[in-house]
Amino acid sequence: MGEAFRPDRIAASLAPESMAAWVMGYAPATDAEALKLLRGRYPDSPLSLRVAALDFLMRRGGAGAGSRRR
Repeated sequence: MGEAFRPDRIAASLAPESMAAWVMGYAPATDAEALKLLRGRYPDSPLSLRVAALDFLMRRGGAGAGSRRR
């Protein structure tokens, strides 16, 4: 029978902080662009993890920091 969960497929570096660090290497201009990069690089990671990485970027003043007017 198949294996539903394979821990060897989960990279140890899949933390929002490391995902955000990878995205910052591309200097996305908007949050949407950052999320698109995350989706392309981490297609098998849950959306919630990619959104957490985006949140980390926004808190650090990274991607999309200038895309919103307050």
